[in-house]
Amino acid sequence: MIDDTPTIQPSRAFILDIDGCLSRESIPIPGSKSALHKLHNSRIPFVVCTNGGGQLESERAARLSKTFDIPISPNQVILSHTPLQTEVVPRFQNDRVLIVGEDCAPVARAYGLIKAEGVREYCVRHSSLFPRRREADAATVDDSNDPVKAILVFEDPEDLGEALQLMLDVLLTNGNPSRPRVLLDLDAKQDVECWFTNPDLVYSGLATHPRLTQGSYRVCLETLFQSATSGSSASYNSQTTSYPGRVLQAKTTGKPTQLTGKTAISKLLEQCESNTTEQDLEIWTVGDNPFSDVALANNMGWNSALVRTGIWNGDESILEGNAVPTKIVDCLADLIQQLGIE
Repeated sequence: MIDDTPTIQPSRAFILDIDGCLSRESIPIPGSKSALHKLHNSRIPFVVCTNGGGQLESERAARLSKTFDIPISPNQVILSHTPLQTEVVPRFQNDRVLIVGEDCAPVARAYGLIKAEGVREYCVRHSSLFPRRREADAATVDDSNDPVKAILVFEDPEDLGEALQLMLDVLLTNGNPSRPRVLLDLDAKQDVECWFTNPDLVYSGLATHPRLTQGSYRVCLETLFQSATSGSSASYNSQTTSYPGRVLQAKTTGKPTQLTGKTAISKLLEQCESNTTEQDLEIWTVGDNPFSDVALANNMGWNSALVRTGIWNGDESILEGNAVPTKIVDCLADLIQQLGIE
């Protein structure tokens, strides 16, 4: 018997990148404002999802609302560190944590990490650790009874040198820089959790060429960590090219991780009828980075559109594996038109 029950078409939903897709350094890309208005007026669920951070979701929502002249709620904003609210905060809310990223410690404290300290705050308290920015007489502070339990990199650091030095100090001493570097013993366990929130090496800004971002600074820390634990001349001299030390144990949120994908689908479903499931939605990620935006879609089993308005230089030969998009379009507005959204 033939089943002639009409097939129900999935409702569309969108996960939109910001830099290189909607805007460049807060300047809207042509057509993006009208595209957002079409989604809003058609009551199509969407979230904005960026590997940037450094502020509360409510603050970014207010900026986006003003920029695009459209109401965007905090629950429609996913920053690089948003998934930490469910993955990390419940475990460390009463512990000392070191926050990397300019002006990010207040954000962490607002998340519920009541003993979060920013790099500058930590360095002021431990005034001997970074002489170049010392604001008081050098002093050694023993945190044996309250060591740092986690390092959370929310955003690019204000001072890379200071951040790298303090992260190394905390990691190598298992949270208490006044004590020995216990991790020089390769059999010792790394007790301090380390979280990065943006795997991207570069992003698209107003400059002609890509700008460095958090993923690049992670490479710096990993190299220094391996060098410091090598037990060889690599610990002292940059001309040594082999680093046989230990590998930094670190975790990551941000696109294209599934942690960020799960956060995105949760926030999309909040905009849908109560009985809606992920399988009911035709989800599109739209962005300019094949290795974050497109890869996120492929990791999650969604559709993706790669735009030509940002970091991707148009070289289709690099689009392999998880970087293969469903569509390549000129811009967000082009995709919205192709999908027939008015």
